[in-house]
Amino acid sequence: MTHKVDQCWVIHDGAAGNRRQAIALADALGWGFDEKLSMPGVLSKCFAPRLVPFIKQPYGKAFTEAMQNPPAYVIGCGRQAALATRLLKQAGSFAIQILNPRLPSHHWDVVIAPKHDLLAGSNVISTVGSLHDVNSSSLQRWRTQVSTLTSLKTPRTLVLIGGPSRMALFNEGLIEIMFSKLEDELAMHGGSLIICGSRRTPKDIAQKIRGRFSDINFRVWFDESDGENIYHSALAHADQIVLTPDSVNMISEACATELPVFIAEPERALGRMKIFLDHLLKLGRVQAQGKEMLPFSIAPLNTMPDVLEQLKRFLQPEGRCLLRT
Repeated sequence: MTHKVDQCWVIHDGAAGNRRQAIALADALGWGFDEKLSMPGVLSKCFAPRLVPFIKQPYGKAFTEAMQNPPAYVIGCGRQAALATRLLKQAGSFAIQILNPRLPSHHWDVVIAPKHDLLAGSNVISTVGSLHDVNSSSLQRWRTQVSTLTSLKTPRTLVLIGGPSRMALFNEGLIEIMFSKLEDELAMHGGSLIICGSRRTPKDIAQKIRGRFSDINFRVWFDESDGENIYHSALAHADQIVLTPDSVNMISEACATELPVFIAEPERALGRMKIFLDHLLKLGRVQAQGKEMLPFSIAPLNTMPDVLEQLKRFLQPEGRCLLRT
């Protein structure tokens, strides 16, 4: 029997990238949802998403009691959330897990994972990059909002900076090479920089960048001390984007715009990130940052519409639907 989406939980561990992906999917589906922070105990966190026989209540008493009345749907992102979505599937929820849970996919109804995770299964939906809310509609909405960025000289280059990770060799050398090339570009063609960091950006690097780019031709945002977050406005008002090679989320969102995207030192990428960047370079959606950034033909890359289309084949046979509430 087909029923309307009446209840959905969105579960994540608080990491910004995981939260954005889970909420973006729920919003794209049009599902109203309750947001839940996954807080497993110390041992459960170590073993997640595996079930350990001697841990009877991995998320505590309140979660165990809530599973007695499970939601119709649950969307989780990240390994800590994967344990919760696995348990909720056992309790009767339709469980959608985002990112490779590092266990066979049959423990969930659907697993959505990027191609560079190399995950296969009959219920796996593979994506190019991560899920997000960047698309032509959201960009137009952000573009119509009042922004101080419109006063900056063109071309406006959005510079997105991540931080140390297992994905790439990130250090001050990378930052110096990237900004030296950007300063050469400014000297040749003029324009301005909009610089945005992430929670992973080391504070000492952020502070040096603030000091280096402090005049009216630049906007810098790393945290709340720099004022209101300008990230969405920057995506909407930039003319080109340069990124460090360490964040699948930031690169995926940049590639969903209609802007040229340049990767600083892509050869620093490691493992799955290298697979991801090599694919984007082969597609022609990104280029390596050079001394000069020349325009090139691009097509926005957004995986969400394909994910929604593929989800239909899992939901409809179960008598479930993708109705907006």
